[in-house]
Amino acid sequence: MSTEKPRVGVIGTSWWADQEHLPGLNARPDVDVVALCGRNEARLEEMAKKYNIRQTFTDWKRMLARAGLDVVVILTPNVLHYPMAMAAIQAGMHVLCEKPLAMNVTQAREMAARAEAANVKTMTFFTHRALAAATRVKQLIEEGFLGEPRMVNATYFSASHLDPEKPLAWRMIRAESGTGVLSDMGSHVIDLVRWWLGGVNKVAAQWQTFIRERPGGTGDADDTCSFIAQLVCGAQGVFQVSKLIAGRGNYHRVELYGSKGSLIYEAEPGYDVSWEGRLWVGKADSHGIKAATLPKSLVAGLNTKDEPSNRNEAYRRLTDPFFKAIRSGGTVSPDFRDGAAVQAVVDAVAQSATSGKWVDVL
Repeated sequence: MSTEKPRVGVIGTSWWADQEHLPGLNARPDVDVVALCGRNEARLEEMAKKYNIRQTFTDWKRMLARAGLDVVVILTPNVLHYPMAMAAIQAGMHVLCEKPLAMNVTQAREMAARAEAANVKTMTFFTHRALAAATRVKQLIEEGFLGEPRMVNATYFSASHLDPEKPLAWRMIRAESGTGVLSDMGSHVIDLVRWWLGGVNKVAAQWQTFIRERPGGTGDADDTCSFIAQLVCGAQGVFQVSKLIAGRGNYHRVELYGSKGSLIYEAEPGYDVSWEGRLWVGKADSHGIKAATLPKSLVAGLNTKDEPSNRNEAYRRLTDPFFKAIRSGGTVSPDFRDGAAVQAVVDAVAQSATSGKWVDVL
């Protein structure tokens, strides 16, 4: 494996596979995408031709058995993550899986433990860690800029489900998604805050499904969710996520306030041409919040005039540790343990929203 390109198989032919993973993988000269699996045969053949993928399958189990893979990339509805990942791990394959990692934390932890026992590498795909501004926040916190963390305000807003005529889809059905916007978008800001500041102790939440009836049926997954949190580091947190915010595309913002300074991160990847994001800072010894200039080393390749090129560079940065670890060993972040830690928060939020009580993150 140290001298050969890993042979990659992708399960899923959605718009996200077409926009993010297949272009990102094809832009990596150190991997070979050899197999693609999808349920819609016409779509499958179209995508295979577009990305020059030699083998196609409509049955993921058959792909795992016959394609001769080293790596599996899972881009399916959430309910399928666990069985697919467990089968791939059992077969000795490394696994990159979309977030949320599983339907619940029990599944997620079992996936992580099984991968560790099998000595295979894993990655949970938390896209926004690759943005330059997000990396800069991490650096500044490690340098002590924030001081003692005290408050966090995190939002993730989209208008993707605002139209009541948008047809019912699997992300709107809890039996297939686990939760709705909480898993789909909330997991991203939970991961960012956890990456920057550490874990969450307990939460108190509320959620709603404002638009239930849609063409094709009734949805029961949350389209809006908010919760307050107590972080392990002692900071207070407020999180809000919704797919019903007019004028927003893929907008997220996290404000961090500490004893020595303030850090405000903001981005709307896919709608911004650049994948660098934005950052503002404030210092305890001066008044005002000021825009921060991001280091050239962090923004290089993320701020061209071509959004797909910037996206591919972000994909490379995010997946580099995974493929390097496959070739020569080492750790991956975010791996399945990180995915399971985020899933623990998601589960606690869901339990709190249902019970109306504070819930410990276990």
